[in-house]
Amino acid sequence: MSSQSGPGRPRDGSIDDRVLAATRELLTQGGFQELSMRLVAQRSGVTRASLARRWPTKAALVLDAVLGQTPDMTPFTGTDVYGWIDFVVRGSHELFSRPEMRAAAPGLTMALQEDPELGRSLWKRFTGPAVELFSEDVGAQTAEERRSAELDARAVVIMAAGAAMYLTTIAADDDSAEIEERIVELLTTGYQAASAKRDSAT
Repeated sequence: MSSQSGPGRPRDGSIDDRVLAATRELLTQGGFQELSMRLVAQRSGVTRASLARRWPTKAALVLDAVLGQTPDMTPFTGTDVYGWIDFVVRGSHELFSRPEMRAAAPGLTMALQEDPELGRSLWKRFTGPAVELFSEDVGAQTAEERRSAELDARAVVIMAAGAAMYLTTIAADDDSAEIEERIVELLTTGYQAASAKRDSAT
């Protein structure tokens, strides 16, 4: 969620790398509440002014540290709609299983509630490209078909991410490959049934 660099000297990517690595380390050591821009600056060797130019808030910095600055679309390459669903489920679980995400999630959730615009930006940035690929996978052509496909894609992302968060926190005793496989199966068959029902109604 870093700000875009303006005219002038090119942005130094090595600074970003150091800052984001330091942020992840500090999250695993003290959690979101104990993290501060001052500590990140000290750990990374970057001035607080440089941090502020890149990340206006702690929440924006943490989002980039735990999610990455741009979504990685590589796993979707060459997949069909069922491969798309499979990756969304497994990718969400892998994300919420990371130590830095576990440490950040409670405080980050509160921060996003306090800054709805940051949450909207996050949702658009990370779901937009995936939703577009889903629409392509199902062959959506008309405006209504694209709208329906986008609703399906967003619903799957919400259910997969919600299940991953719940499974890695509250239901941690049931966190297993078997449960993950069942979630993939249920979302896949659910999508198939809903899609077939819509097709039969037209």
